[in-house]
Amino acid sequence: MSRPPLLSVCFASYNYGRYLRQCLNGMLMQTFRDFEIVVTEDGSTDESRDILREYEKKDSRIKVNYFPENRGVMPAAQDMLSRVRGKYLYCTAADDFVANKEFFQRAVTALERDERPAGFYGICGIFTDELNKITGGMGTAETVGYNTPRQCCEGFLKCRSVVTSPSAIFRTDWWLGQGGSDIAGMLGTLGSHADYYLNHALAFKHGMFFDKTFFACQRVYEKRTNYSAVVDLWKILDGYAELEKQLRPHCVEYPEQDRDWLHWRAYWAQDAVNKSGHLYQQGMAA
Repeated sequence: MSRPPLLSVCFASYNYGRYLRQCLNGMLMQTFRDFEIVVTEDGSTDESRDILREYEKKDSRIKVNYFPENRGVMPAAQDMLSRVRGKYLYCTAADDFVANKEFFQRAVTALERDERPAGFYGICGIFTDELNKITGGMGTAETVGYNTPRQCCEGFLKCRSVVTSPSAIFRTDWWLGQGGSDIAGMLGTLGSHADYYLNHALAFKHGMFFDKTFFACQRVYEKRTNYSAVVDLWKILDGYAELEKQLRPHCVEYPEQDRDWLHWRAYWAQDAVNKSGHLYQQGMAA
């Protein structure tokens, strides 16, 4: 077997053919070259397979496993993660994209120089698909450079520090050891919060390196984020309660931490209520 690459990039795709070129081109433009791209093609019925085969022929670093039929997000995630070989790991989505050609280089350089942080992250743009433009951003920290576990915990609870997956690269062994190796189980328990949990559990235990630079974009869709139309308020609140339950054991103890957890719960509850706009329809009326 050939020498493992320093970095593994992985994603699963199902009927995202219209985004695959942008996704792959953002990776292939990187100045850092020692990486593999591990893809699980989950039985798509659009042009995805043809596009992936085209790119496989162009670059041997791209390694695709084609499911004969759609198996769903959990089997696809398990498959791609079972095949990664790199020391560092970048898990992304087929409809997200890297926008800065220095992303991989800056991440690997920082993690090679400092053994303390679980990973590296920067600023992630929010790209609204229907508008075809960046409409916001996320990814914050208490300080530029290494943030200690205490800084990551307190910053998170005070809503000042957020690790965003599309702009984050982790140490593979730590990420898998924290629960990533059982991503199917995590998705079953935490749903869409699974990567959010992993990002911050690792930050709470080891700290993170923050580079205040725009690196990547997460694609969002107006129809899916129209809370007044699609939100189940109680389900959202239950999700945050489960996330707190999972994260609390990893949080560094500091004075007034319980107060900060209370404020964190209140902040996200108020956010869900504000976005829903349907309190009476959600059964909260007398």
